Amino acid sequence: MAGARAAAHLGATARQGAGVLGPRTRAAARLENIARSVDFVTEGVPRAAADQARAVPHTKPETLRPTGTA
Repeated sequence: MAGARAAAHLGATARQGAGVLGPRTRAAARLENIARSVDFVTEGVPRAAADQARAVPHTKPETLRPTGTA
């Protein structure tokens, strides 16, 4: 989850930079696109982690085989 927070901070920083550069510059457009991409990923990571956590109780443990057998 620390990674998601760091990504959210990156998105906020990119948006702030876009505001500093002005809305009509190409650099600001690139920063805004970075912020949107980071937002998209940041929203999906916690959801995917929660889905994986919910799936854990329903998975069956793998059958262990002795070493050296196929």
